[in-house]
Amino acid sequence: MKGEKIMKKVIFLVLMVLLCSPLATYAASIGDAETQGQFKLGIGIDQEYVFKRDLEFKSSSPTLFPGVGITNIEVKKMYRTMIKGSFGLFDFLDVYVKLGAADYKFKSDIEYLGALVEDFKYNTKWAFAYGGGLKGAYAFKNGLLIGGDLQYLRHKNKIRGLYTDPATGADILSITGKATFQEWQVAPYVGIKKGNFTPYLGAKYSDVRIKAKHDEEGYTLKYKADDNVGAFLGISYKIMEKLKLNFEGRFIDETALSFGLTYKF
Repeated sequence: MKGEKIMKKVIFLVLMVLLCSPLATYAASIGDAETQGQFKLGIGIDQEYVFKRDLEFKSSSPTLFPGVGITNIEVKKMYRTMIKGSFGLFDFLDVYVKLGAADYKFKSDIEYLGALVEDFKYNTKWAFAYGGGLKGAYAFKNGLLIGGDLQYLRHKNKIRGLYTDPATGADILSITGKATFQEWQVAPYVGIKKGNFTPYLGAKYSDVRIKAKHDEEGYTLKYKADDNVGAFLGISYKIMEKLKLNFEGRFIDETALSFGLTYKF
């Protein structure tokens, strides 16, 4: 009982530190491994922070000049804050929606005949983000949990970009435009329920697509995920009967952290 009280204080302290840090507005998290229960409603907040995700160039309209290539493409420092509402269709199946806001940075190298000629970066402005999905989970009597998550997320951000000379750092051209970010994800997982704790781990297949329109140049550039398969590891803790805290890390296809707080009605 004493240990339980100490653990609650530790969890509360960690949560307060996260909420007060620059990373408080933490890519598509799995969240709590368990479902809500039939006809039960859960409301929570998901905070996500993506350190890095590699992309590859897909296409351009109009076509790039012969010999020009776009390489070393990265999404960095993505912040996404989402309010999540879940409803239990059955004991083992939830449907949910996510509404919130997202912001991120983007970089790439511009090459000509294999030689680096320009650095390109853009920052986005905070924009409305939305998504939804299904989560299924079956709990055995011994505490073993087997589940899966299917979800989609989307946001369209205004961008301000800059081309620079890699040798001197001098500005070459600034651009504005809009970029549409979309992500699909399928993620099976296993977990084990031990008292108030539910640790879990799994694998996921995810696909990210970005379609960026540059106003000044008239280009529409398309990018896609470089790696589609990743892994995740998380843990949920029941703070009280209807309140749960969740932490999760994601690796391989992206490097990301998230935490969530959910209240079950």
